[in-house]
Amino acid sequence: MAATPPSRRVAFYVGGFEAVGGIEAFLFDLLTNLPASGVERSILVWANDLPEFRIIEQSGIEILRTPLRAGCRFGLPDALLFARYGGRLKKADRIVFAKIPPERIFSHIVSEARARLPEPAETIFVTPYRPREMWPDGIPTYIRHGLDRILVQSKDFVGDLREAGFEGAIDVVPYIPPTATAAPVERPRDGPFRLGFLGRFVAQKNLFYLLDIVEALQGSGVELHMFGGGDDDEALRAQAGERGLPVTFHGVMPRERVAEAIDSCDAFINPSISEGQCLVALEVLSRGRAFIASAVGAIPEILGKGRLGEIVPLSDAVGAAQVVRGFVDAWRAGDWRAADIASAYANAYSRQQIISAYEKLL
Repeated sequence: MAATPPSRRVAFYVGGFEAVGGIEAFLFDLLTNLPASGVERSILVWANDLPEFRIIEQSGIEILRTPLRAGCRFGLPDALLFARYGGRLKKADRIVFAKIPPERIFSHIVSEARARLPEPAETIFVTPYRPREMWPDGIPTYIRHGLDRILVQSKDFVGDLREAGFEGAIDVVPYIPPTATAAPVERPRDGPFRLGFLGRFVAQKNLFYLLDIVEALQGSGVELHMFGGGDDDEALRAQAGERGLPVTFHGVMPRERVAEAIDSCDAFINPSISEGQCLVALEVLSRGRAFIASAVGAIPEILGKGRLGEIVPLSDAVGAAQVVRGFVDAWRAGDWRAADIASAYANAYSRQQIISAYEKLL
């Protein structure tokens, strides 16, 4: 008996895929949680052969991968990926971009999608950052005209896209939240306060400013614990040592140890200059830890859904330290209970409803 054909074919054009990264974590959660339900899904990536791919494949997703990572400035990894697997996109009913490839490749994909018969393929983009932070000078014309639909994680992002002249469909769908812990860990409150950072060590995360905040907190009994890695790793370690700051670097956390890292701290901080919904915030809140962050991306909306954290300024380390110090004083007095934070988070984000929304769209 012939196999039943899929109800639709969806191809995810991902481009570069790193072991540490917010959009990669989103894709992993998305692809391993979407019900198969007759949908044929594949992803096109250039990357090392990562353990995450084995888990994604177990969910029935086909990985189309090339290993070339050199020559990013010239678009060589994307060119090789498209040369090898671009033909597969012609069969897709929907093409989902997690990252926009170089203009020449993107325009070629869009042209073939529009010419597809009997119906054009729908081109969709999932924003990794707030649109006005991604494109401060406006959405490039080839992107604005090449996308049929954009998925954003906050209603605030819709206005950014309309002001920039995007006329296609826009859907507000939060990233898939992690499963809330049933019994959040309450840490003892009589020792040093462990302030955590979890994520990539890159310029966007503003981590040298974070060191300035920690320096302004000297004498408050606050330790900074850094989980992650990236371009600024060596320079951050050197500067923290030279300045005698109470900072511990734990390296990159494997996915299976992220919960353990979160539970080991009392709150988390992220002074980033640009974000989308910030998956780290959702992971932290799901385990009952408050999130202290700059007012970028969807962070104000997230923290506005309950008593979940505090906002710090982006260009005033002393002022940011005062916010953290006030938080620590309240925490030591018994406030900011982990169970209350996790409960408020779980009430704000319905995991199953969000998964169902993605299932309909993708």
